[in-house]
Amino acid sequence: MEHDRPLLLLQLLIKKLETSKIVRPGLTVLERMVATARNSAWIETYNCLQPILSPNNSSFLDKLLELDSESGRITLSWLRTGAVSNSPKAIKNALAKLDFLNQHHVTEWDVSVLNPNRLKFLAKLGKKSTPQALSRTPETRRYSILIAFCCHGYTEITDEVIDLYINTLAHIHARAKRDRDEFQRRVAQSVNQKLKLFNKIGQVILNEDIKDEELRSRIYDQITPEELLASVTECQSLVRSHGNDYYDFLALRYGYIRQFAPTFLISFHFHSNHQLDGLLEAIALLRNLDATKKRKVSETTSIKFVPSKWKDYVVNEEGKIVRKYYELCALWQLRGALRSGNVWLKHSRKYANPESYLIPQAQWASLKSEVCQLVQVSESGIHTVEAKIKELERLLLEFDTSFLDNEQVRIEKDKLVVTPLSAESVSPSTRQLRQQIRERLPWIELTELLIEIDNLTGFTQAIISAADSEARTPELQRYLYAAIIAQACNIGLERMARLANLSYLQLAWCNNWYLREFTLKAANTKIVNFQYHLPLSQIWGGGTLSSSDGQRFPVSVKNRMAVSLPRYFGYGHGVSFYSWTSDQFSQYGSKPTISTLRDSTYVLDEILDNETELPIMEHTTDTAGYTELVFAMFDLLGLQFSPRIKDLGGQRLYRASRNSEYQHIESLLSGVIKTDKILARWDDMLRVAGSLKLGWVTASLFLNKLKSFPQQNDLASSFAEYGRMIKTIFILRYLMSQPYRRKINNQLNRRK
Repeated sequence: MEHDRPLLLLQLLIKKLETSKIVRPGLTVLERMVATARNSAWIETYNCLQPILSPNNSSFLDKLLELDSESGRITLSWLRTGAVSNSPKAIKNALAKLDFLNQHHVTEWDVSVLNPNRLKFLAKLGKKSTPQALSRTPETRRYSILIAFCCHGYTEITDEVIDLYINTLAHIHARAKRDRDEFQRRVAQSVNQKLKLFNKIGQVILNEDIKDEELRSRIYDQITPEELLASVTECQSLVRSHGNDYYDFLALRYGYIRQFAPTFLISFHFHSNHQLDGLLEAIALLRNLDATKKRKVSETTSIKFVPSKWKDYVVNEEGKIVRKYYELCALWQLRGALRSGNVWLKHSRKYANPESYLIPQAQWASLKSEVCQLVQVSESGIHTVEAKIKELERLLLEFDTSFLDNEQVRIEKDKLVVTPLSAESVSPSTRQLRQQIRERLPWIELTELLIEIDNLTGFTQAIISAADSEARTPELQRYLYAAIIAQACNIGLERMARLANLSYLQLAWCNNWYLREFTLKAANTKIVNFQYHLPLSQIWGGGTLSSSDGQRFPVSVKNRMAVSLPRYFGYGHGVSFYSWTSDQFSQYGSKPTISTLRDSTYVLDEILDNETELPIMEHTTDTAGYTELVFAMFDLLGLQFSPRIKDLGGQRLYRASRNSEYQHIESLLSGVIKTDKILARWDDMLRVAGSLKLGWVTASLFLNKLKSFPQQNDLASSFAEYGRMIKTIFILRYLMSQPYRRKINNQLNRRK
């Protein structure tokens, strides 16, 4: 009921027989026992879900596999087809899916009786299986798969809708800013002409020799009435009632937003951790206005949720609330609240109550000691902070004492200047060796290399079917290799089938059922582990140091993760792939990301989710992967973060106390570490670190929430303060050790 893989069950069975001192029977007997256990699991699953299978629900599940006469599509295929763009149409389509599932009360189905792994396994089958195959499946399996798919799918669609909402508003917001900037450029070009015109008219008006009755004709001598009318009309279009903000340009797309906003607001019941949340009151008011088809917002309506920048737009000069701006402000504030977790939803994973991401308070007391041992951090914040403060004081004093002797740093105009590292010289013998290696490396076909590495590592054994089936035909291996090459080289399945003289349908089936993120990661882990034990790899590095960086790729198809970034994609769109590389040149992780999000959001993901044998203890990135928050997280997780920070001289360094003074580096220190702020939330900080370490939440998801919190959030502020201390300690070590700088630089260069 927890794991359905036959090979794993066989291993567990053998271990059970061994521990119970039972003589192991033949392999065929063991196979029958495993098969019987798997069949029993299906029956048990069906029995657990039997209360859900009322006549109405059974009929609903059967209709999922039938062709809908109105839409001309199979409902199951519609439900599992994700959005490819951020648009009102995509949002409304996803909301229609939720409404369809709500009509059949899917959220009321109690599936908690099943193990979460079992639910995921069944939902995975529902995503991959064709409607035709499911319709031929026995009822006990078919209904179990469809129930799990609907429940799991509801959560995924909910997250997708919120993602679409957030991204769509972000695109509209960015477009409004661009329109504002374009408007300002147009104004700048027009200003000079209007000044010349104003100068001409002003000189005529101020000329006392011109009589009043002649004034109009004399002005028209300088400019024709038609030109003056055109200039006045243009000036009216350039006049803005507000300052330099762009909300009036955002309002130009109010109609576009209204295509999805009413349906979106009425589809969800939002929750807040604050008892009286003005934003939720505004959302309720907007729902009521839409339901009653009213346009005006009452003058007595509370606008506590409205930020100061919006107030001049929301409330006009007459003191009345402008519905358009009131709604736009509420929708924009809701976007930020959902991102930060201040507003959350049930039946969601990414936008659930932030408290659910962390170890529950009731369990934290018993797990705290275990977590602190894992990350090697003291339970007492005082001990840890005092130790860090002493280390900071020692390094500051050492840096100050050796400053004049340090040829790598100097101070110019109260700013630190760091001398770039000189290139390491390469000896003639090394050059000769490189040439000999290049000459002796044989040219080899990519397919031959793939097969050879598979023979050495057995990585294709980790690429298992979504149905967890172990049976493999002799032809499957060929199709696996072809599918891998087609995806890796971006050849495409149809062209690959023609080139390799393979069946396209079989290749597509193999790609659909076998090549998934989970299986590819498992296969890559086998390769990394094999390389880790090679003698040559041990010469390159011990596997304790790694680095990560993102690479941007343009995409020609519709993808809702793709964004516009002219610097890298020109007029097109693209995505980023963030990859983690060890000091043995092995890539132990890769993740698709949105190109406009900072790399630091994802730095910890694969390090904490590292399933290889690499004992990663230290990690380095470039400037994009660094924030003070990341410094704090690494240290609390018992890891060393060593980024290569651009413009190091512009970084703020912090002293341990106000009483400490230094002879040479005084001008570089711009702040004091506030230890009281760290100690006040120490237990919560440890709880976050423990939740990340034990896998309660992914690092990128929680960091995204933490960075989206308002500035006054105590937890985020405490993490930032601790991160400033750790960052200062790192920078001091970095500046005082040239070998340390070269080590970081060399590791980052291994990705090139």
